[in-house]
Amino acid sequence: MKLERMYGVEMEAPAGKLPGFYAQVVHKIGEQVAVFDRAQQMLIVKSEEECEQLLSILGKHQMAGESFALWRLPEGFAETPDSDYGFLGLSGNAYLLADLVTFFQFTEPNNSSQEQWAALEQMKEHILLQIPEKLNHTPLYAVDRNLTDLIDGIARAYTTDIQWIEE
Repeated sequence: MKLERMYGVEMEAPAGKLPGFYAQVVHKIGEQVAVFDRAQQMLIVKSEEECEQLLSILGKHQMAGESFALWRLPEGFAETPDSDYGFLGLSGNAYLLADLVTFFQFTEPNNSSQEQWAALEQMKEHILLQIPEKLNHTPLYAVDRNLTDLIDGIARAYTTDIQWIEE
């Protein structure tokens, strides 16, 4: 699978500070942390350690906002994620909020059975996005983390098997 775990930290600009202050903080971040991407006021890094460093730097300047675990979707993924669950970074990468979504795939993805087709048709209204076969070995589906029991129930009702993906 080509999903990659990333981490985002919101940067809050403190009121009453001069633009030079903001530039100094950004410069300090650039010296100490490899920022992978940005999305508005969110800085995105590749590791938990970099996330902690970023929070520390921003915290010292009263600029630290919330931090988020993210899933970076495979390169070439063209869909814009639902804004309740994800976003596009400035570099064009798509991200999903890891605390809100989970992924599944059919255990027999090449099985074109009527049951699997019917299960997928029933699930479609709950699927946030699909990572197509060309970007992953098998189609992968993202759903709201709170809907896992519902998706499991649909799969059982149509006697087809799915596998939940947690990396």
